[in-house]
Amino acid sequence: MRKLITWLAGLAGIAALLRRRSRARGGASLGTPNPAAAVDTPDPAVELRQKLEETRIVDPARSSGGEVPVSLEERRARVHERAQEAIDLMHGSDDDVATD
Repeated sequence: MRKLITWLAGLAGIAALLRRRSRARGGASLGTPNPAAAVDTPDPAVELRQKLEETRIVDPARSSGGEVPVSLEERRARVHERAQEAIDLMHGSDDDVATD
């Protein structure tokens, strides 16, 4: 008799869980998406693609102060120089601490 009551309680709990889950999804039955929700919400991927395309468009008014475009090699050289300066500063600060 105890096993029967345990099984019935378990089934009632599962049924309650499924009902709650169904209500949380907007009343849709299990396994079927809500078509109204799919129409209302735009796809985030489409929005991101549109923003990306907008940023790729070169706007002369948005250029940074009329600077001449720098080649990729020149930009890499500048970044390398700044990194080397930062490394030199870090090594220099370690030497100062060690001598104190």
